[in-house]
Amino acid sequence: MDSSQMSPWMAGLGAVLSMLLIAALCPLLEGLMRKLRAFIHSRKGPPIIQPYLDLAKLLIKEDLRVSPSVLLRAGPFVFLGATLLAGSLIPLWPPYGAGYGGDALVLAYLLALATASVIITGMASRSPYSVVGASRETVLMVGTEPTLVLALLVVAVNARSLRLGDLAGFQLQPGTEPSVVIAAVAYLLALQVLVAKIPFDIAEAETEIMGGPFTELSGPSLALCKLTMFAKPLVFGLLFVQVFVPWLSAGLPWPWLGPVAALAAVFAINVLAVAVIDALNPRLRVDQAVGYMAAIGTIAATAMAYAALAPK
Repeated sequence: MDSSQMSPWMAGLGAVLSMLLIAALCPLLEGLMRKLRAFIHSRKGPPIIQPYLDLAKLLIKEDLRVSPSVLLRAGPFVFLGATLLAGSLIPLWPPYGAGYGGDALVLAYLLALATASVIITGMASRSPYSVVGASRETVLMVGTEPTLVLALLVVAVNARSLRLGDLAGFQLQPGTEPSVVIAAVAYLLALQVLVAKIPFDIAEAETEIMGGPFTELSGPSLALCKLTMFAKPLVFGLLFVQVFVPWLSAGLPWPWLGPVAALAAVFAINVLAVAVIDALNPRLRVDQAVGYMAAIGTIAATAMAYAALAPK
């Protein structure tokens, strides 16, 4: 077997480790982001481990059911499972050669499934607050999913492969394709929307005390949803780092430093960019968000057209 390839067993083990690592680290990332937000607002803020404490408190509470719908019961599990499974497809462990990493379209489908589970959960709860939050989540999904897919397809067209490992391997080659740079810019501009942070946490607008589409959830079900919301910045940040700038974690003297460097870059992007934007901006209206998403969608479409028409 080529040294650049992983055996199926090692790839499967890497996927499981990725899911466990994302689940374990995402509350820490959320705690750091909260701490920075509090610092910018001249407050002391909660301790960094507060997200862990919040999850532990919810897990020991009673899981109240406001509706017998199986969709309401299954929604949080699908939300968390699809998000973690999408994260496991992102190539984190070296080597970044051919045959490693999941399919880009499968990843996009899993992320869409995660968002769809939130929408269905909100609709199934029969609460008007949840329905409003779910409808706004639908608007965000329709606006951002095309940008995410187009940004990944731009790299895929240049790499002539849909496998995420091949996309990372293409980016490690000398030279830079202009279409990929444009796609990376579009992805970065969409990141705040993808992770549902201010000014784009519109699903909770006017109902944030109630929790938007999670209004009628409690106990362990709410804990699963909160854990997934904590995981989204880590998953989308890791996708950006490993697909668009994999050289940040490749070529280090010791292989184990690669994942550490990648995760450090993800933490830096979220804490220094996402959290700062979250702390300094007011929430946008739905129509303003739609206009913004249309603009970045146009940027991603331009990158796709350039990649498709450029001579290979």
